[in-house]
Amino acid sequence: MALSGNKGEWSEIYTLFKLLGDGKLYAGDADMNVSFIYYPILNIIRKEARQLNYKPNHNGNVIIEDDRGSIIYTIPMQKFSEEADVLFKQITDTKESAFELPNTESFMAQVGCTKLKASSKDKSDIHIVLHDFITGMNPLLGFSIKSQLGSPSTLLNAGLTTNIRYMVVGGNITSHDIEVINAIDNHKSRMQAIIDKGWTLEYDDFDNQTFKNNLMFIDCCLPEFIAKCLSLANVTLSTESITDVVNEVCKLNPFKFGGDDIKAFYEHKMKQLLLNAALGMTPATPWKGKFDANGGYLIVKKDGDIICYHFYNYNDVEDYLYNNSRFENASRSRYHFGSLETDEAGNVFIKLNLQIRFKK
Repeated sequence: MALSGNKGEWSEIYTLFKLLGDGKLYAGDADMNVSFIYYPILNIIRKEARQLNYKPNHNGNVIIEDDRGSIIYTIPMQKFSEEADVLFKQITDTKESAFELPNTESFMAQVGCTKLKASSKDKSDIHIVLHDFITGMNPLLGFSIKSQLGSPSTLLNAGLTTNIRYMVVGGNITSHDIEVINAIDNHKSRMQAIIDKGWTLEYDDFDNQTFKNNLMFIDCCLPEFIAKCLSLANVTLSTESITDVVNEVCKLNPFKFGGDDIKAFYEHKMKQLLLNAALGMTPATPWKGKFDANGGYLIVKKDGDIICYHFYNYNDVEDYLYNNSRFENASRSRYHFGSLETDEAGNVFIKLNLQIRFKK
């Protein structure tokens, strides 16, 4: 059966070809520019029906070995570069949401690749042995691949687990008011109608205790902080940019931080959430701080360059995530949020849903 995938999935194969053709991986800065820092690639490991090791060498070849060290193929690095260039053009030229690339699939078969992407259970899309000039070590690292060639990917996925409950306060709310506002189809317009009534949202609780526990594991103030950010993004602000929302929280200073740098206090909390979500934390599974993608992120840029946000350069990874992510509203009907409801005591509440997506 022919392989079919979207631009993000084919980008994983492009990343493999491009890195084996280059033989090195360049670091990126906070603005996603290629820096002068690079890491020589010693081995790229893929788990197909069997494990394969792709090892660029100083003679300009990629030696492909099985897990017992037996050489299966020897392919010139230049051939990988040529295939990467062809694949990049095919990905960028197509208008299809999912597509087959028979010529690329033929070369994949020659080098032992039988699938497009890593298992969805693994946060790491590619495993690479790099030489680190600073430490002198050759660590095996798992990287998550994010491609700008297709639709922006999510950083924190929406679910019933990511609903946050708010009490609606500020005046007498009748059943007619609730009916009128819930009849407004557009989410932003519905939220605006709440503002126009003079009502406000006060954080009450998370629907899912595991997700709340995960946030508290990272930072005990994080549940309330994230709830504040989400309500601002939905109700008060016209922007969903993470940086803009956090700047607004800084002005309000809900935790009454009295230090010299209020902005750093709130930025740190958000960066911790983004970093943990990027490298392993999911809302529905208890989080103990063990990173799955222990290498960091690889970004396939629109021009075809691939840059690395290495976890060793901790601050660069944080800055990249912080500067390039935004809140996004998922499906109201699917995740059961965004409608005014009443509880047994007659209190009016609304649930908002947390989802975070890359800007590009």
